[in-house]
Amino acid sequence: MGLFALLLPVFLITFNVSYITNSEWLYAYGWWKNDVAHSSGLTVDNLNSGADQIKRYFRNDVEFLDVRVSLRGNEVSLYTDREVLHMVDVKALMQSVFAFTWGTGSALLVLTATGVYFFKRESVSMALRSLRWSAIGTGTFLILFGIVALVDFGWLFTQFHFLSFANDLWILNPQEDYLLIMFPQQFFFDATLFIGLLTVMDFCLIYVTAHYIKGHLEKSRN
Repeated sequence: MGLFALLLPVFLITFNVSYITNSEWLYAYGWWKNDVAHSSGLTVDNLNSGADQIKRYFRNDVEFLDVRVSLRGNEVSLYTDREVLHMVDVKALMQSVFAFTWGTGSALLVLTATGVYFFKRESVSMALRSLRWSAIGTGTFLILFGIVALVDFGWLFTQFHFLSFANDLWILNPQEDYLLIMFPQQFFFDATLFIGLLTVMDFCLIYVTAHYIKGHLEKSRN
């Protein structure tokens, strides 16, 4: 069950990254909180259309992103060549996240089924022990990560880009490049916060469910 304890937080975090990336409410919240319509000169409908095009891009086979919106009465390609090339790297990263979600999720299902098959009723107790250790480890990581993010999210965000990308295409002009105007650093800070909160909620839900199943099995045994 040690492998289960290691894989579970990876699955939950990548699952929540995937969920957040495809959540309309996050983009609506970001437009409102960062006053993106004012800073970009785009309507909320245009911003939503751009976000939808990006979400589709992450899941299709098109190599280059071409976000087209109506700007001052004309349909234009919103992003520059440098932004488009950076999004190629972002797409590769996001597709890796999607693959990790499916891979770890499948592995967890196999481990769960194997545990139930070989250990029967004891598998629930084993799962609870694994969940406890997994939650302690993940909680410690999230607390430390959260402290660093609160102290200097800009530094953390920069380090993430250094580690995730092999080039400097991510260095853009926040005054001119629409990719940064639409998605300022605060947008990613909020997204990171939501991912952490959802992961904690997931652990709580799984633990309560497993504890309930254990209690039900103990009652049926008596």
